Amino acid sequence: MNKTLQPDKFELETNTVWSFPDRGKWATHDAKYRGNWSPYIPRNVIIRYSQEGDTVLDQFVGGGTTLVEAKLTYRNAIGIDIILVAVETTKRKIDFDFDNSTKIDVYQGDARRLSMIADDSIGLICTHPPYADIIRYSEDIEGDCRT
Repeated sequence: MNKTLQPDKFELETNTVWSFPDRGKWATHDAKYRGNWSPYIPRNVIIRYSQEGDTVLDQFVGGGTTLVEAKLTYRNAIGIDIILVAVETTKRKIDFDFDNSTKIDVYQGDARRLSMIADDSIGLICTHPPYADIIRYSEDIEGDCRT
């Protein structure tokens, strides 16, 4: 894990054009799961559109960026992905010590079938849509893209 759990000099974005000079490498963030987004994006969305203790849903969890940010900003979170490697990656990424009582759940499943989630329990959906079979997500994830 990286040395720091929070970003240096984070400022909430206040305009409609967001630009980040670096990708962000705090906590367990890295760019190894191709197609994931900069952690500055979900951090901004989560802080602006939810409250501590709310539950954030990412139904295309991928590399776990949104769930890590939910944990670091004191939100509960549910992550779902159809790809087992994504679920396993996310479980590793959220497994770090951080003094809070959030509940983070990760499931392998289809985003079109969310029966494991109680009605009216989600405060925010924060997700980076998948690229489907347009690009390969990773060089070392077998079967991540139809060819």
